[in-house]
Amino acid sequence: MPRTALTNIIEPTRAGVAFPQGTLADAANGNSIVNNGRVMVIAINSSASTVRNVTVTPTATVDGLAAAARTSPIPTSSSILLGPWDVGNYGAALQISADSSTDVRFQIIRFPG
Repeated sequence: MPRTALTNIIEPTRAGVAFPQGTLADAANGNSIVNNGRVMVIAINSSASTVRNVTVTPTATVDGLAAAARTSPIPTSSSILLGPWDVGNYGAALQISADSSTDVRFQIIRFPG
């Protein structure tokens, strides 16, 4: 199945922007985000007992070999900030995955520019 596109993108303003809860990850299919090189992701782990992981997969190759995916742990009851990702290395459709569809939420921030 194709990755589930995340469209819950907010852009900061000087006046302030309400910060939504985030969208649950699709652990079965993975997620994708429109990437313009100015995208950051807050990955939120709501589990009080299990560390969760988020993996971002580059699309670029080095000498014809696929670059390794980057996996980041999210501590229990915590959030991490990920990004930005260069379009040349990670593509215009950022591939991001989580290991739980019930504990992990993503909130996407796109910086203007």
